[in-house]
Amino acid sequence: MKTVTIIDKAKAAKRLQENEDFKLIMSSIEDDIFASFKAVSIGDNEKLSNVHALSHGFKLVNDRIAKYIELAIFEARKEEISEE
Repeated sequence: MKTVTIIDKAKAAKRLQENEDFKLIMSSIEDDIFASFKAVSIGDNEKLSNVHALSHGFKLVNDRIAKYIELAIFEARKEEISEE
């Protein structure tokens, strides 16, 4: 099994963030989640909870992608400091 480094994850995350197809799909998913939220009837707590879970999962994916990039930047800076 190949070990994936922080830098490997960051590069893949950055490519993904910049990929036009990925942006389109993520925007479409976000629109779908918002449409689902608007369609929830007042008092339908179960459906509202499900839409909230979808929204939270969507946010977690975006946050994880950003975190991979942040970690690589942190590691690169740490290496620069240790080389000085």
